[in-house]
Amino acid sequence: MRKIFLPLAHCFIKLFRMTKRTILSFQEAQQALAPYYDKLANAVLEGFNDYLKVHNCAAERVGFVEYEIRTKANLVHDHIKIRIKEAFFDVSEVETGKWKGIFAVKINDDLFIRFKKLNDDYSASNFQTKQTKNFLNQLVLDGFPEEPTFLFAGYQPDKTWTGIKGIYIACWEGDQIQWVEEILSKVSLVQTMLPFYEQEPAEKRVKIKNQNQSDVKTGTDD
Repeated sequence: MRKIFLPLAHCFIKLFRMTKRTILSFQEAQQALAPYYDKLANAVLEGFNDYLKVHNCAAERVGFVEYEIRTKANLVHDHIKIRIKEAFFDVSEVETGKWKGIFAVKINDDLFIRFKKLNDDYSASNFQTKQTKNFLNQLVLDGFPEEPTFLFAGYQPDKTWTGIKGIYIACWEGDQIQWVEEILSKVSLVQTMLPFYEQEPAEKRVKIKNQNQSDVKTGTDD
């Protein structure tokens, strides 16, 4: 009987640990986020402008390169991480770092925020890995803080990738969005538009696109 009971107990413990966390309401999350709107929005804008500088520098040195969308998103993401660390290095209530390989910001025990390029429906633009699905489902996960509500903070680039249309913070539960907040309009900053170096290639090439591939998703779960 004991041999049967122990495996069942382990199953119940595992199920308990996979339960959902408490999701803060829109009003509750606003109170926690309000002091940091400036830092979050500026870090995203500066990270995007850092990507433009890299693009322009490469274009000046080797000629215009038509980066894939996933490459642009990865470059922007890496620069946002640097800017976020700079913005919050002296803020005691905010912790930045990696949890199970995921870069995020933890605000007290209230919010846990990942940074992503966002689609038009405010979903994260990356492949739906098991980890991403668990994050979307607001599950209590090993290696992640247990209490904070999981959020995505992200940007929507314009069609030319020379500017940002908006910066949003979104709360998802499974495949349902619970709330979304636009933060770019809440702060007094002016986006610096850098000149975008672009030139026509010496020879026009025909690019054959695989119909099974998508340019919308990025290949990182970071």
